[in-house]
Amino acid sequence: MLAVMQEPGVCHVDSSKGMCAWAKENVQASGLSERPIRFIVDDVFKFVQREIRRGNKYDAIIMDPPSYGRGANGEVWKFEEQISDLVKQCTYVLSNRPLFFLINSYTTGISSTVLANLLRLEINKKGKIECGEIGLGMKNSSLILPCGIYGRWEEE
Repeated sequence: MLAVMQEPGVCHVDSSKGMCAWAKENVQASGLSERPIRFIVDDVFKFVQREIRRGNKYDAIIMDPPSYGRGANGEVWKFEEQISDLVKQCTYVLSNRPLFFLINSYTTGISSTVLANLLRLEINKKGKIECGEIGLGMKNSSLILPCGIYGRWEEE
């Protein structure tokens, strides 16, 4: 999960040390090393629950949850079973005037409409919802290779 804090800054949370290291490399390669970005290796759900207790708020959330995963203590994450609870928890850390909430997924068998409906049900603020497929254009072809889906809520 990547979140933009009300105070200037970005918070990148991932349970994988490797993914956080890769994100840091990308920040450096993009010339953004001097920007206020925190990299946190933690279970996203636990992180969000702590942020709720702390009263921290975020203006934007970008979520790229895995289809399936195991935590350090054997906890199991299944997208289809837990994404709704995670989105609901994340709405408690949204600021009063959030900019957007974006979810993308590479989980097979889930449509982008599911993500749009989830955002529509959980975000109790006026805004517009968009959803669709993520794809790569094939070289020397007009065909698109489907890779995933996205759902986005944004302030009107």
